[in-house]
Amino acid sequence: MMKRSLTLLLLQLLQIPAVALICTETYLERLVQASSLSYLPVSKMSSSPYLASSQLKPIQQVVDPTTESGATIFKDCADKTRLIVACRGSVNPKNFGTNLKFNLVPATRLSQEIVPDNALVHEGFQVASLGLWRQLGPPLMEIVSSEETQFSELVFTGHSLGAATALLCSVHYQASASGLQPLPTIITFGGPRLCNGPLANHLRNVSLRGCDILHLVHRKDPVLANNKKLWDNIGFENVGIELECDPDSPTVYTDVHSTKIGVSSRFNFAWNLAQHCRYLGIFVGPRLI
Repeated sequence: MMKRSLTLLLLQLLQIPAVALICTETYLERLVQASSLSYLPVSKMSSSPYLASSQLKPIQQVVDPTTESGATIFKDCADKTRLIVACRGSVNPKNFGTNLKFNLVPATRLSQEIVPDNALVHEGFQVASLGLWRQLGPPLMEIVSSEETQFSELVFTGHSLGAATALLCSVHYQASASGLQPLPTIITFGGPRLCNGPLANHLRNVSLRGCDILHLVHRKDPVLANNKKLWDNIGFENVGIELECDPDSPTVYTDVHSTKIGVSSRFNFAWNLAQHCRYLGIFVGPRLI
């Protein structure tokens, strides 16, 4: 499969100016490292080699006491104008229970004044993102609104369940922003689909209008491959652009038409659950600590 600079690909797909996005493989590695580090308490992050190599500094970590979903706010020391919010994936029974609440319910808890009447969202992700935002919103809005900080770029990222809460927390963020705060970018890894078509269309064209939304997946991920039929039957859709990446190296492929898991005949049966925790050569998942 032919490879091309991700920057050039995204410029072509999203039709955005070259100065608006510098999205290299190194940049994506840093985001998946942030997603990986978010699985650890701040006190344990120094035990991971990703903390030093990513040049990320954790500013604050929050956990919703009800759903036990979590997120970490990082300062990117390689680009001091960038702030990264990495939402944590599943680490406990409550998190896994959130994933299983996959009924589509009315999208009435996303901080939106108006949504289409037929806009539906994954029940568990809606509840988890609302609980997480109640903990994340106050410190995040204080940081991005402070005159003492110089953050001009805000990225929401996450893996698996964290990919879902990252996207929905970015919706809560946009509803809370006054227009003076940076427009969010959303880049996720191994994330599930989480809403129906009317809500996906509303989020990309209204709630997150002007935001770059990229979902990175790979064909060896069993969670994505083996849930595709369920998502199709329920009517789940992606909000952003889905691209395939390599699980074992910092490579993103430009064969856009085969990135939907299960569409291409080249997708083999995915069975190794450990592959759900491998993105761009980075381990991203829970650890025994």
